[in-house]
Amino acid sequence: MGPFIWILVITAGIILTAIIVYGILCLIEPHKHIVTHVTLAKNQASSGGKIRLKCGEEVYKIRDDIPSRDNGIRIFFFSDIHIETCFISAEKICRHIEEEHGSKPLDAVIFGGDIVTFGNTQAKGYRYLKKISDTCSTLGIPFLAVTGNHDTELPDQEVSRECSMELIEGTYKIINCASGASFVLCGIDDSGRENRVWYPMPEVPAELPVILIAHDPDSILHTGDRLPDYMLSGHTHGGQLKLPFGLRIAPRHKNELPSAGIVAGAYSYRSCTFYISRGIGCGYLPIRFGSVPEITVLDILP
Repeated sequence: MGPFIWILVITAGIILTAIIVYGILCLIEPHKHIVTHVTLAKNQASSGGKIRLKCGEEVYKIRDDIPSRDNGIRIFFFSDIHIETCFISAEKICRHIEEEHGSKPLDAVIFGGDIVTFGNTQAKGYRYLKKISDTCSTLGIPFLAVTGNHDTELPDQEVSRECSMELIEGTYKIINCASGASFVLCGIDDSGRENRVWYPMPEVPAELPVILIAHDPDSILHTGDRLPDYMLSGHTHGGQLKLPFGLRIAPRHKNELPSAGIVAGAYSYRSCTFYISRGIGCGYLPIRFGSVPEITVLDILP
């Protein structure tokens, strides 16, 4: 073979090896997870320029590593189990809750939606969340939740009963924190991707800081006349798959925030500070790359 053929063979071998290695890493990453500690406050410093959405609104990436203080609410937040493709056991989640609560009291444990992907495995998802609920009950921590776009066929009463968690969709709960502060936690439902309906934020007391739990982060653009002070979301899986050279596979849905590359981390929109979790499951395919499953412990300041 001539030199040109050898160059082609070597190049093809390198590309094939890279594809195999990438595929292996995509299969390994869903089995990992990290616990991220984040502090959120009003008017946090920007860590980058403004991001203009297709709708004309502007969002800013902000720093989430500011020093925490003891005058706020401490929340353990996880989202997007997708029980068919979740490799992070409920026992691990429970151990993290126990460890975090032992180091500094947690004021609430919150699940951000998407128990299942396909809808016929809900019993397994219910058992998963029930184990976490039992741990929260033993420790005396409220366990609150909303459902996600994949959970629309699951009856709310059944979810609440089988998982022993309090759904706060369309309502609110006042949390009196160990720090002495009080916060309003409220939630909104998710209508799924077909014939999408955006729900407004429920009526809440005006005198307390408000944290909205919404599965889909685009909800912040549709809350109605009043914005929450903070919002916690999931849904995007952090993009789930990053490609070499900084490329990312865009989510199938064409929502405003993911289309602008806003898929994980802390941001500000008008008077609201919000956080998007990468979640712990995988959705349709059991693969991830560049988006390690995430549990988040948030210190949110009044």
